[in-house]
Amino acid sequence: MPTATATYDHATAVADIVAGYYRTEMALRRDDTRSLELKHLQEGRVREEDRFARQADQPAEERAHRRRADKAAYLRDKLAEAEKADRAVIVDPKRPS
Repeated sequence: MPTATATYDHATAVADIVAGYYRTEMALRRDDTRSLELKHLQEGRVREEDRFARQADQPAEERAHRRRADKAAYLRDKLAEAEKADRAVIVDPKRPS
């Protein structure tokens, strides 16, 4: 007597979970989020990861938090550059790109 077996594809399940996570994250954020708001968000992440790095018990954990803080600082700086460029376009719309 043949039995029906359910197939389980781990990679597909993980991909569905990850896709759902990112959809949820994006759904919580407005599409018109300004660079200033994002810059403040990254600044908060920098402070938080620096605090976690200081509190870390293991050297590897500290390095991971330092890397995250560095990444957030990099993104914050890039957002500041984008904000500055946006302001320049608003101030001088005829300026060549």
